[in-house]
Amino acid sequence: MKPFYLLATLAIFSLAPKSGQSQNYVEAKAPLRQNPYIELPIGAIKPQGWLREMLIKQKNGATGNLDKLYPLVMGNRNGWLGGDGDQWERGPYWIDGLLPLAYILQDKDLIAKVKPWVEWSIKSQTADGYFGPSKDYPGEPGIQRDNSRDWWPKMVMLKVLKQYYDATGDKRVVTLLTNYFKYQLTELPKNKLGHWTFWAEWRAGDNLAIVYWLYNITGDKFLLNLGDLMHQQTFDFTGAF
Repeated sequence: MKPFYLLATLAIFSLAPKSGQSQNYVEAKAPLRQNPYIELPIGAIKPQGWLREMLIKQKNGATGNLDKLYPLVMGNRNGWLGGDGDQWERGPYWIDGLLPLAYILQDKDLIAKVKPWVEWSIKSQTADGYFGPSKDYPGEPGIQRDNSRDWWPKMVMLKVLKQYYDATGDKRVVTLLTNYFKYQLTELPKNKLGHWTFWAEWRAGDNLAIVYWLYNITGDKFLLNLGDLMHQQTFDFTGAF
């Protein structure tokens, strides 16, 4: 397993509060199942003692400095910053760990490092709802410059944007996700999850989690239809086992 896949994301859960207790707590809307536990938004828990020490070690280690340790992929050429370099999963994987670390610690330097990735992703959305890198480039040793439109890398960035919304309440995320999920509902019948690579078929649960999370915020019924469609195209893990 590659080192950047090991970047840790902190997830803390609590007993579900009573309905309407706080807008920061996202409860399941019907017909989705009510769960006994729901996720606390980023920042609800302030790390102290040993936990804070470990998070600071992450900040000072690879998590906080992967752009310096791995500039070929994580530098300014990355496609998720608008560059002609790596267009696929590796940039989003790093930010998936860096963003919650930045906002849990409320570290200005880390937040400043994360924001360009978030801003570019939001501003990259096109009129049809697509977002993210969209252009393939010739091969180059050490970077993935093809399959830019693959569903899979976007699934990682969806989680990043969800966490960013949890931490900041930036409504642009809701707009982006709504438009992108409408795009998926239109495009998936033509270009299925496995159209570019098999990863999206295997990891569609990552996408589904954000679809249902957004439904719990907006109540848009089309998201339930998208969830059904996406589940139909997902690898049959139940059957495989």
